[in-house]
Amino acid sequence: MSKSVSLRSGRTFATVTAAKEHFSRILDDREIKQQFGEDDLADIRAVYDDHCARTGWELKSLPASFYPTYDRGPGYTTRCFGVTYEDGTTGSFSMDKALRAIAA
Repeated sequence: MSKSVSLRSGRTFATVTAAKEHFSRILDDREIKQQFGEDDLADIRAVYDDHCARTGWELKSLPASFYPTYDRGPGYTTRCFGVTYEDGTTGSFSMDKALRAIAA
């Protein structure tokens, strides 16, 4: 049975796959480090906040902005969502993992 995704922003998706496709288009439509606009920001923030709440992820500082970035490691580079926190620190997160965590 497919799991649905409902965001606190009011947007819903019938399946996790539909949600992933939606956010992939948003990610691909922006240049690296270009902050997301208000139209997309509410949904991205809702996923991030719901994921943190669902997984018990403790935030030391609240997110201030989101933007496309690259996550790099040994043998891979992937485009993902970056976050800058109010205290000036930065990080990244996997939208796929976040959506799977909050799906009902």
